[in-house]
Amino acid sequence: MKKTSTSSPISRRAMLRSSGALAATTAVLAACSSTKPTVARIGESPTTVKLEDLAVTDVVLLRTAMSMETMAAAMLSDSAVTALASKDTAPVIAAFAQDHTTHLEDLRVLISARNGEAYSETNAKLMQAYGQNALDLVASGKLPEDALALTLAVETLIASTYQYFVSLTAEPAVRADLVRLGGRSSRRAAVAAQLINGGTGGFAPANDKDGVALVATLPSAFGSLSTVQVKLGPPNEVGTRTTVLMDTPSLNSLIY
Repeated sequence: MKKTSTSSPISRRAMLRSSGALAATTAVLAACSSTKPTVARIGESPTTVKLEDLAVTDVVLLRTAMSMETMAAAMLSDSAVTALASKDTAPVIAAFAQDHTTHLEDLRVLISARNGEAYSETNAKLMQAYGQNALDLVASGKLPEDALALTLAVETLIASTYQYFVSLTAEPAVRADLVRLGGRSSRRAAVAAQLINGGTGGFAPANDKDGVALVATLPSAFGSLSTVQVKLGPPNEVGTRTTVLMDTPSLNSLIY
């Protein structure tokens, strides 16, 4: 039986030598030709649409903050969360949701003072990216601990959003207000962390006996701008739960 070789009969050196000769021949032919060669085209080439230049102003940041606060209030008051909250944690989560609603009025005043238009909807792109998925996982898992886990993640996300926006604002007065609003979410995140891992032992970062990181009230000296990760929903066949990644708003999810 004839053996079939699985390797290419052309070596890398031969290929480079051949391509060099081909390039030289092409150059000679092009120099001798009196007509410009044309390339056949199949179909129509798509037109390029130039993206609109949108400025990230203080009003844009404030409007986006409103969308985030509205999203936080909607998620924490969703039936998927409230149905799992215990009698001790349910009032706390409800109070957190109400706080986010209260922040909307603060932001509305700041926007109106700068001749902007308030935004009353949730951040649709981020709800589609991870918000609704998180709620669906909580609803399907029906695990009581998910109510607090999602609450902590949401409060951490809002605090991180304000911290990020502080670095983008132009007006010092707006920056001060964002610091104030972000501080409120940071404190709520600390309360949620204590409800999950209470006592003085839960203040600093630590691991359990298996080396898994425990929830910490003060996970770092400074607020984190990294992606917020939270495990939600039912475990799969190998016992792993879904990790939802929650990012702060970016250019394509700002409310212009």
